[in-house]
Amino acid sequence: METGRPGPAGVRWMLGGGVVVLVAGCLWAGWSVSRGGLQPQDVSGVLGLPVGILGVLVGAAVSLSALRLQQATDARAVALDGLAATVEEIEVAERAHMLGNGAHLIDLRVEVTPRQGGTEPPGPQRLSDVAAWYCAAPGRLVVTGAPGGGKTVFAVHLVVRLLAARGPADPVPVRLAIGDLPAPRTHRRWWGRWRTVGGFERWLTNSLVKVYRLRERTAADLVARRLVIPVLDGLDEMDTEVEGDAPSRAQQALDELNAYESVDGSAPVVLTCREQRYAELSERYAWLRQSALLRIAGVEADEARRYVESRSDGRGSPLDALLEGAGEAVAQALSSPFYLGLAYAVYGEAGRGQAQPPTDLGTADEVREHLLAHYIPAATRAANAAARQARRRVVATESPWGRQGEYEPARVHQWLHHMAGEEGRLSSLGQALGVTRARVLGGVVMALLVGAALMWGQAVQRLFPARWWDHEHGVVVSVAVAAVVGALAGALFVMAVSDEMAFTPTDEVRGVRASLRSRLGRAAAQWAEIASWTLLLPGMLVLGATSRVAGWLEWAPEHALYGVGAVVGFSCCVGIAASESTVAHKDVPSLLGCLLTPPIGWLLGALTPEAESLPGRVIAYAAIWGFGVLLVGWTGATGFSFAVGFGMYLVAAWPGTAGPGGGFWGGVGAGLIAFYVLGCLFLGAGSAERTWRGVGRVRRVMRLPTWLRMVLIPFILGVVGEELLGLAGVVGVAMVWVAASAALLLAILLVGLVAVCLGRIPLHTDAFTTWAYHAGLLRIVGGDYQFRHSELHAWLVRNPRAPAP
Repeated sequence: METGRPGPAGVRWMLGGGVVVLVAGCLWAGWSVSRGGLQPQDVSGVLGLPVGILGVLVGAAVSLSALRLQQATDARAVALDGLAATVEEIEVAERAHMLGNGAHLIDLRVEVTPRQGGTEPPGPQRLSDVAAWYCAAPGRLVVTGAPGGGKTVFAVHLVVRLLAARGPADPVPVRLAIGDLPAPRTHRRWWGRWRTVGGFERWLTNSLVKVYRLRERTAADLVARRLVIPVLDGLDEMDTEVEGDAPSRAQQALDELNAYESVDGSAPVVLTCREQRYAELSERYAWLRQSALLRIAGVEADEARRYVESRSDGRGSPLDALLEGAGEAVAQALSSPFYLGLAYAVYGEAGRGQAQPPTDLGTADEVREHLLAHYIPAATRAANAAARQARRRVVATESPWGRQGEYEPARVHQWLHHMAGEEGRLSSLGQALGVTRARVLGGVVMALLVGAALMWGQAVQRLFPARWWDHEHGVVVSVAVAAVVGALAGALFVMAVSDEMAFTPTDEVRGVRASLRSRLGRAAAQWAEIASWTLLLPGMLVLGATSRVAGWLEWAPEHALYGVGAVVGFSCCVGIAASESTVAHKDVPSLLGCLLTPPIGWLLGALTPEAESLPGRVIAYAAIWGFGVLLVGWTGATGFSFAVGFGMYLVAAWPGTAGPGGGFWGGVGAGLIAFYVLGCLFLGAGSAERTWRGVGRVRRVMRLPTWLRMVLIPFILGVVGEELLGLAGVVGVAMVWVAASAALLLAILLVGLVAVCLGRIPLHTDAFTTWAYHAGLLRIVGGDYQFRHSELHAWLVRNPRAPAP
């Protein structure tokens, strides 16, 4: 059972049924008394049964509520324990990648400024001291320091310590990248009320669902009860700089966090940010309220020696000589825990082929550049050695290195350079190849396959009886509709190939080896999903067209069909509002486009039937796209305007009427018109998320299984399409969909193959990213890959070729 409030649906049905029985009995008794069929003294006996039934139902409802409350409490405890176990597995692995096996914490000096009226000990301390008193009483804490100063390392260490000290009902710390927090969108409704869409709690809930695979209701319940402690990393990465008077993303994020309250006041939050950036935000009157401030100082020489001795178990290390005779440049560079970790990875252990540390580097920047240039080769050598050692073990699968391959440092550098995305993340597949190249390649593949489906789609005519094969409004209209469907689907698929195919962590990245049965089942499920989208949907579309269901409904009253059509048309149009790219309007110019495009489509639709010849219709279709292009340039019209404009064109071109006498299709037209009017009033900027939540609530109420939706919806569309286009037109749309789906798969394969041939990505990207994660080149934050540090990411971006050894 999911956590959250006990489900009231069953209780309401039981109580509602009892009330209905009681009201029906009272009405029947009153009617009988008025008609003389029942004496007044017999009323109590007649009503005794309904009252008794209501009492039994009330008792059952109370018992059921108590049972569900207990089940929800138990499910919440199970969800908390499962979340804690998952977070511990992730963060312990991250700590090992950052600090080495054994959790060798660099116990840095810190300066603590308590919150106003707080009980935190002030003054200079160590990171271990801060972790101790914070675990005893979690609150609000801001961790600041220089770039590479150890903020993320402390955040990981704090999460592990909180999990170790956690009790059965205590909150679970969750580390996330605050850079993923979208800015809340505030807009004014037409009646004057302001509304804000988004927010920190909604983002935190979605992150728990995405990263830790909690159910949405469970995640929302944990967030609402403040059973999650957000540990947010990288506030300084939200904006490159603060300019102008407009609030930055970081300021808006701080406003969201300041509004994150609990019963006891401000809810616990841990936030990391670069010291200089946090000072800039504070000057703009933006900071985390009611929080203690922690300033991390640099690594002292003594602490650096203790760290190196701890990592080398007290044995001699080539790094000792560098630390003993460290000049000002080396000392300044190694005062950063990040660069100290790089120095140990490059020169820390003897016997791995490392050269001796250089002594001729004059500035701290030269030392940092030198360490970054030698880090990838050193990490590659260490990872290859670990893989060879693991394969020599008796049970190699017990180690995550037992299934890893070996790579060359130059190739690793080349791949990571091309896979470096924005904000320290890995790029998408299309970005690794080049967005323009990916879109051109995907567009060519899509155009060839969809064009072939349009040209040779008539070849399937022999599969159907000749009397069924008809074009309701001619071949030109059927081909035009199929072409529009192919163009829209192709554009969406090409955008998905170039922008959405990201490199994400797999289940095996933690070293957990799935069984053969599990892998086969997962592969079968993946191919079944692909087949359902590629073949099942068009198959059900054609089946609906051949079922002749519309003919069975001819006996239904015309006004009833009109009402059904209006509901169906309006409901189908609501799906348009679930994307932020298809809102009705975002500003005054786009509102003008929203008002102009549908009437123009209606006018062109009314003129189209007058053009009986094929050239005349071609000119009419070209005029539609011409006006669309002009409106995009002049008004910035949105996708909502074009979708409704095309619908208005179909309504006007259809020979029927949109009035009450138009039957089902007249109702569909009326639903489209109603949606257009309401959309202009309500679907402003920021409406997509609200509409999508409403669609989600309707979907949960209907509780239709996924397989049933994938069967029922295309079947209904096939029935509707047969009346609109004829069977031949529906088959043409189905053929185009199959071609577009096949083109999507082929485009993904070709884009990946071209990227591999050009040396931009490895052949097995999942295996390589898993290897890079275990080698310490990548980390996982919020369920996505990031580079180990922004300094490493920036160095890879500006160095396309590996330095000479």
